Parts: sequence; structure tokens; C-alpha cells
Amino acid sequence: MKLRLVLIVLSLLAFLSASTGGLFYYHSLKKASFQDAERKAAVRLTLINKSISSFLSQNVKPVQTLAELDIFHKFLVQPDKETQKESERLLDLFKRTLAIDVSYILNAEGTTVATSNRNDPDSFMFFNFGFRPYFTTAMQGRAATYLALGTTSGKRGGYYSFPIYDKNKVKVLGVAVIKTSIELIEKELITLDDEYILVIDPHGVIFISNKKEWVYSTFNKLSPQNEKEIANSKQFGKGPWNWVGLKPFEPSRSIDLANNRYLMYTSALNNYPGWQVIYLRDMKSVYQAVSSPLLRITGQLALTLSILVGLSVFYLYRKAAREIQQRKDVQKALKKSDRRYRSLYNDTPAMLHSIDPSGHLISVSKHWLATLGYKRGEVIGKKITDFFTEDSRRYAEESVIPVFFKKGFVKDIPYQFVKKDGTIIDILLSAISVRDNKGVLIHSLAVSVDITQRKHAEEMLQKAKEELSRYSIELEQQVLKRTEEISMARDQLRRLSASVINSQEIERAAIARELHDELGQVLTALRLDAAWLEKQLAPKAPDYATRANAMCELIDQSIDEVRGIAFKLRPGMLDDLGLVDALDLYSADFERRSGITVVFKYKNVPSVNGTIATAAYRITQEALTNVARHSRANYVEINLKSQKESLQLRISDNGCGFQVNSMVKSAGLGLTGMRERALLVGGELLVDSEPGKGTIISFKVKT
Repeated sequence: MKLRLVLIVLSLLAFLSASTGGLFYYHSLKKASFQDAERKAAVRLTLINKSISSFLSQNVKPVQTLAELDIFHKFLVQPDKETQKESERLLDLFKRTLAIDVSYILNAEGTTVATSNRNDPDSFMFFNFGFRPYFTTAMQGRAATYLALGTTSGKRGGYYSFPIYDKNKVKVLGVAVIKTSIELIEKELITLDDEYILVIDPHGVIFISNKKEWVYSTFNKLSPQNEKEIANSKQFGKGPWNWVGLKPFEPSRSIDLANNRYLMYTSALNNYPGWQVIYLRDMKSVYQAVSSPLLRITGQLALTLSILVGLSVFYLYRKAAREIQQRKDVQKALKKSDRRYRSLYNDTPAMLHSIDPSGHLISVSKHWLATLGYKRGEVIGKKITDFFTEDSRRYAEESVIPVFFKKGFVKDIPYQFVKKDGTIIDILLSAISVRDNKGVLIHSLAVSVDITQRKHAEEMLQKAKEELSRYSIELEQQVLKRTEEISMARDQLRRLSASVINSQEIERAAIARELHDELGQVLTALRLDAAWLEKQLAPKAPDYATRANAMCELIDQSIDEVRGIAFKLRPGMLDDLGLVDALDLYSADFERRSGITVVFKYKNVPSVNGTIATAAYRITQEALTNVARHSRANYVEINLKSQKESLQLRISDNGCGFQVNSMVKSAGLGLTGMRERALLVGGELLVDSEPGKGTIISFKVKT
């Protein structure tokens, strides 16, 4: 009877305890479920934000690669059909390989000059997008990303732009742009039926959403000023931008006009200042997701409780007996684990040891003993620092051991152990502390790694690095010395070249004077004598008079040739009247002799010293000689002007042109001589030519 009463009382107590516990369990589980739903919402928002940010940033590097292609630089500097065609081919290639909407090039004014959609119905070829922020930012030398509605296509897109620089990487010539569809992001968003993802701009305009009817609506009510700013930016079309009706009513909650409640979390969109990603989840589904498992669990709990009330007392004895048996099994397992631990500790091929709180050794592994050469009885009970060198002992007692007892662990501490035979080895020691239930340190477990060989190798490597550094310094000094010697030799060669050229000019002038003065006078005298002889023979011997007249013509021809030779050697007009008159006369003479049309233009040319005038004259002379020999041109233009205290000479022809690089490597001395004359007077000579496009020679020197 007493046993039955005890069982009834135990059953009632069990029922009451289970009911009370079930009620508390229900409320705690409900609270935990809501917290879990909120945590999952925050995690979902983070993952979605990363996914959107990753998608929006995947074309940042491709647009930079696109902008740095040489063909676009050439196209913006000197557009023609060939560069236009090549540019469009590359834009088409980027569109295909990157699976983007369109790629295009804007010039410095913002006008589309090349695009991959040039043949599409919604092509914006020659449209101006100078008002777009991605263009103005890129023209300032910075990469830009921009989200907007296409003004021509009417499609949402992400725009990526990068500046196209000139050859010197200083001036921005235009902008390369890649546009990718926003609809691709929405397709990639994997959401539940009760989840809504919104991406809004700083004004609250919804630009990306898995709920199509909310796109181009606003998350917040817009003021008239905000509506005006959005309309002026042309970023989201012409409007209207209606409010979706969402209002926050408590932290992480919002409600719409139909009283639908949502779990709401927001976060900033990476790399888009002011933009936000908003995660909404219908609260009805959250309630359902929480209540359904709770009701299912509660029903199961009630059924289980009824069964347990009937069977609990029956199993009390058996459960107690089983627990006693389990404790015995646990004790056996602990003993087995202890034996296994000791075997592992002693037989592991590593230097293991343990010390008590006073620093004395209480156990060491076999490998520890074998490495240091001791027997177990010689080390147990001694302080671990007794086996250190003096420096390591002081370092351990003053620094490492206090830190170890405070933190409970140390890692990779460098020590030096002294073996039984006196040999010193380098080790790295790491240790952890073993504490009781009250947190009091019982002993430590430390592992030491022998790094003697590694340290020796590191020392040898350091010595090798130092030796290499010393050799490198000596080599640099020798290179500097040889460079100075080459520079001195180059200067000496240039001075010698200048001396030779000056000597040539002096000799040319002397020969020209001799030809003009001496030989010219002799020929003039012969001309007078021949004319007198013709006059005397005309009435008496007409045949001899005719021969005398032929002599006069031959002497006249010789006088002209002598004057021409003297003029070629050194035109006296260059010294008497200056560079302009000398070039004018020479160009006219060249046109007469070669049959090539020569146009000589000059503007604001002051008088220049003889050295510069001679250099300019000889460069022109050599350039026209090359035109007559090689260019097959029929037109040459010579421009001479003075600008900003410098003399500028430009000689251009419409001939066949040539590859400048191949001519530099050839054995010809024409271009080399012109460059040398330019350098000797402190000037600069540039040659610009391509096959089929003529040649331009430019000479510039400060006056």
C-alpha cells in the first residue's frame, strides 16, 4: 500500500513538474525561435549584401583593362576608319566574353564615339553622356561605378568607367565604360517566398528588388525638393516615384498600408556611399515557422509525459542499476585512457616534459632523455632551468615563467639546452597549463623542438646574404664608374664632332670664297677676252668668230656651275642676309633643279647666331636631299617660326614614308648627321614617318 501511494505521489509530482517545465519550455523556445529568426535574417542580409557587392564589383578590373588598351588611345588622338574598326572589334569582344550589356568609349566631351551596340535599335552612338557622374568622375582621373536607368535603352544597369590617358599618363583623352544589366543580379538572388530584397539609393528610390512592382518606388516619402533632385539627375527616368507605404513601428519591424508586418534589417551597400540593402520577411511566415514546431513539440511532449508517468517508477530501479554499471565502465575507460596517454607521452618522438608550479620536473618523455643524454632518475625532481644555459635560465626566470603562470600558455620560446656531454642545442619551447576545477595550476605540458640545424642554416644564409649585398655594392660602384667613363667619352666625342663640323664649315666657306673670288675672276677675264676675240674675228673670219662665241657660252656655263658649287658649299647669303633669305634661295634652287614643288613659310623669325643658322640650314639641306633621293614626293613644305624664345623648323613631304625604327638601325648617316647637328647646338630633332603617310622632320632649339 505504501509503495502504491509513493508511486501515485511520484506520478503526480512528475506530471506537475513536466507541465510546469513544458510551459516554461514553450515560452523559452518561442523566444529563442524568434531570436533565431532575427539572427538568420541578419545573416541572410549579410550574404545578400556580399552577393550584390560582388556582382557589382566584378567589372571594375575589366573596365580598367579596357581603358589601358593602346588602340583606344590612338583612336581618341587620331581617329580614322582603321582605328574605329579595331576599337569596335575589341568592344564586341569584351561584350561577348564578359556577358555584359554594352561597352563603349566616350571622348573628352562625353560623346559616344565607339560602342558595341552601334547596330542595335537602341544604340546611343554619338549620344552625349557628359552629364553622367561616371563620366565626370573618370575625367578627373578616378575610376567610377554608377547605378542608373539607361536614358536610351530604358534598362537598369551598373556603369563602370575608367579614364583613358595619353601616352604620358597625364592628360585624360576620354573614358571607357562597361554597362551590365541589373536584371542579372535579381535573377541571381535566391530568396524564399516570404522574403523581399530592396536596394535603395540615398533618396530612398528602390532600384533593385525581387518584388518587381516596387522597382522605381520609394522606401520613404519624398519631399518636393528630393523629387526635383532625382528628376534633374536623370538617374531613374522621369518618374513618378511612388511611396510603397512601409513604416517602421519598432526596432527591426515595419508595417505597410495593408497592416502587413515585416521583419526588417538594413545595411550599407559596399562601395556605394548612401546606398542601402534592405531585407524584409513577412512576420506571418515567421509566426508560422515558430508556432508549428512548438505545437508539434508540445503535443509530443504531452503524449510522452503520459507515457513517462506510467513507466517512470518502473524504470527507476533499472535506471539506477544501469548508472552504477556505467560508472564502473567509465572508470575502466579512464584507466585505459590513462595508460594510452602515458604510452603516447613516453613513446612520441618529441621532447615532452611537465613541471609542477615550483618549476621542478615531474615527467619527461623518452625522446627528451635520449636527446639530452640523461636517465630518468637523473632529471625527475630537478628544476627545468638546471638544464638551460645561463642566458636561457635568466630569460626564463625573469620573463617567460611569470608570463606562463599568468596566461597559462607560451609559444615558440627560444631556449638553449645543455646536454649531458656539454653540447649546447637550440630549441623552441611551447607549453600549456593543466588546472583543476578551481583554476589552480597543477602542472604544465611542454613540447620542445630541436632547431639547432635550422638555426645553423639560417646563420649561413645570413652570411651569404651579407656577402651578396657586399658584392652587389661593389658591382654598383663599378657600374657607376664605367658609366662616368662612358659619359666622359661621349662628351669628348661630341666635342670632337662639333670641332670637325665647325672645321668643315670653315673649310667649306674658304673653298667657296676661293671658287667665287679666284676662279670666278679668272673665268670672268676669259669671258671678256673671248668676247673681244669674237668681235675682232667677226668681219674677217666668221667661222672663227662662231667658235669664239661657243667659247663664251661654255665660259658662262662654267661661271654658273662655279657659283652653284660655291653656294652649295657655303651660301654667302647665310652670313650676309641671314637664315630666312638663305633658305628661301636654297628652296627655290632645289625646286628648279629637282622639279619638286617647295613651299617655304616663315613667321616672326629673328636674327639668330651663325652656329644655329648653320645647323638649321644644313638640316634643311640634308632633309631636301633625302626627299629627292628616296621619298618619291612631289610636294615639300618648309615652316620656320620663332615661339617662346625658341626657333622651330618643320619640313614635311607627301612621299612614301618609312619605318623610323628600321632606319635608326640602318647604316645611313643622313638622320644621324641631322640629329648630331641638332644636339651640338643644344636643340632637339624628331622624325615622324609611316609607310605611305609621308615624313615630318622637326628641329627645335632655344635662341
